[in-house]
Amino acid sequence: MSLHNAFVNDMNEKFMGALGKDRMYKRPCGSVTDQQIWMLGVLMTYMVDKVLRFSHKDFLAAIRCDLGPLLGDTGLWMFKNYTAYLAEQGDDERKKMSRVCTDLIEKYLETELDVLNKENKYNLFNRFGPKKCPDK
Repeated sequence: MSLHNAFVNDMNEKFMGALGKDRMYKRPCGSVTDQQIWMLGVLMTYMVDKVLRFSHKDFLAAIRCDLGPLLGDTGLWMFKNYTAYLAEQGDDERKKMSRVCTDLIEKYLETELDVLNKENKYNLFNRFGPKKCPDK
């Protein structure tokens, strides 16, 4: 029981550290209050299930309007933990999708929308977009 509590405390400290970093750099995720933290999980599921399948135009609209709270260290922390969880569960498809989301967020943090604004670059990073998975 105390090992479980230590693990939960460690996760809580890492989450709050990532959130604090986003607040320090005034990223959109930094404005999330304690009562809105549940929304991050909803946005994470939305990004994996829906946004990866969007066309470039729709992706840009989603990243500008919907995904702000994920575009920071908190979002990276969440997706890395989600990827590890999916690896434990053996869900390879969603694990790959989660990894692509992590890559997209990292690219956004490096260059803002300079690179992702270009459709060919977006299609290069997103292995689950409509160009590569037209039947989805």
